[in-house]
Amino acid sequence: MDEIQFKAALKEYSDQIKANQEAMKVASESKATELKAEFDSLKTALKEVQDQFDNYITEQKKLAKVGAEKDDLPLYDAIKQLIASDEFKAAKASKFAGNKVFSIKAATSDITGTVNRTVQKLNINFAPDRALAFIPYLNVGFIGQDKSRVLWVEGAFTSNVGYVAEGTGSATADTATATEVSRGMAKISAKLPLTAELLEDADYIASAFKMKMQEKAMVWTDLKVYNGDGSDSPNPTHIYGIQGHATAFSASTAGVAASVPYANIGDLIDACVLQAEKSEQRGLNVVWMNPSDFFTMKKAKDQNGQYLFVKDVNGSYTINGLQVIKSQAVTAGTLLVADTAKIQLWWKRNPEVKFSQMNGTDFIDDAYTAVMFLRAQVVVETQDKTALIYVSDITAELANITTV
Repeated sequence: MDEIQFKAALKEYSDQIKANQEAMKVASESKATELKAEFDSLKTALKEVQDQFDNYITEQKKLAKVGAEKDDLPLYDAIKQLIASDEFKAAKASKFAGNKVFSIKAATSDITGTVNRTVQKLNINFAPDRALAFIPYLNVGFIGQDKSRVLWVEGAFTSNVGYVAEGTGSATADTATATEVSRGMAKISAKLPLTAELLEDADYIASAFKMKMQEKAMVWTDLKVYNGDGSDSPNPTHIYGIQGHATAFSASTAGVAASVPYANIGDLIDACVLQAEKSEQRGLNVVWMNPSDFFTMKKAKDQNGQYLFVKDVNGSYTINGLQVIKSQAVTAGTLLVADTAKIQLWWKRNPEVKFSQMNGTDFIDDAYTAVMFLRAQVVVETQDKTALIYVSDITAELANITTV
């Protein structure tokens, strides 16, 4: 390439660069104009939003003033006043431009009736019943079909074991007897009249009544398991209570009369355990007492003011390994220590509820009677009665074991 050709090419490149620069400048100016127009548009929109917000605040202040003027008005009069107000008329004329909102304050006194504003809590809250204190702890058995009595055999054995001379047998033989003993079931019942309307219109109430009837029957049975007056005569069909089977505590029999310094309830319970052990009963595991006597026991202190009884790791109180069971069913001032494995609770029929219209005029009166039945009995065999020790007077027996 000669000099002329080189200059011509150089000029061509220079012109091209200038043309490109001019094009870029035009494009930049066009983009800046476009961005400026978009920015101006955003400013206009922001002003419109601000104006709407200012109008909203102004309207709210006006509405608050209007609402304050009709606070004491009934709902109907408040609506009439709003419709007649200048603010509402102006908004209506502008076809409610700007999404104008009007509010009316109404008190609950303007509402007739309370049902729609009431939350229904349909479970029925009865007064609390005593918790079962005896049935849950006993040795339970069941009597099958075609049987209605419990039979056991009580044996007695007299040994005359002793020394004899050579070639001479024992002069006195051992003796033994085996006696069959049986006991029938006690039958317990409760009934509850129910109208057909109650069953149709409020079945949840009828169901609650039925459950409560069954619960009450079990609480009553639990009490009789403890203090029932069953006997071979005159009450063979009543429950034979635990208390009636128990052996009375005797300081002399236990060998602790006037032998315990500063005796407390815990010492008395230990003495009951000792009396049972002297009859070869070593499985005692519970003590039933009244809550008031439990409080006295719990607050017992030694001569230095230190508590004698403390809770175990499970938060329960035990004495010499015996579980303490508190119940109002136990008469205050008494207690009973027992091996629950020696107390048999026999069921022939678990609690069941039946319905019928055959009671009196139920059929004519369009009513029903719910009836509950159960059959049960308590048995403590004679040889096991020494595993139940009953204290009939805690204060008197404490005096009997206290060192004079």
